[in-house]
Amino acid sequence: MKNWSYTIKEGEHKGTTLWSGRYCAVCGLVFWEKDDHIYVLANKRGKGTPDYQGYWNLPCGFLEADESGQQGICREIKEECGYDFASDMFILYNVQTEPEKCNNSNVTIFYEYWTYNPEFNKVKASGGEQDEVECVMWIDIDQIENFKWAFGHDKILCNYFSKSFYKSQRGLF
Repeated sequence: MKNWSYTIKEGEHKGTTLWSGRYCAVCGLVFWEKDDHIYVLANKRGKGTPDYQGYWNLPCGFLEADESGQQGICREIKEECGYDFASDMFILYNVQTEPEKCNNSNVTIFYEYWTYNPEFNKVKASGGEQDEVECVMWIDIDQIENFKWAFGHDKILCNYFSKSFYKSQRGLF
């Protein structure tokens, strides 16, 4: 067995042995289309993050014990980017389970959401995790390669836009 155990050292459950394995993360591909341009919601990792400071990423994080995947990605978007979305707006895009392709061997559930509201840029983000997010931006997908990305999120975006289902849904072929 490749899982590992650890023993709680303090508190009410001191001495209890717990087992751990891979963690489940959620990641949001949030797109805004306006005037024949497509933008993706991203944030720049701040000095309070454990890794990839100064790199860009899609909103993402660990799923908490009491939430669905859609609830988890909505919470992460609110925490990291300040936007408040309803969980039923997100559609399952992909699940990444291969340990070598996942950050820290996490299982990652990817969700997508599209908005076509031309006034969406007037929606004000509020909040954001102090020291963990340096800034939030809607990045034109034609500019993805001009940014340094954490967790291979640039590859995920490029793969998303090369998928035939995206092209057929958008009438691109």
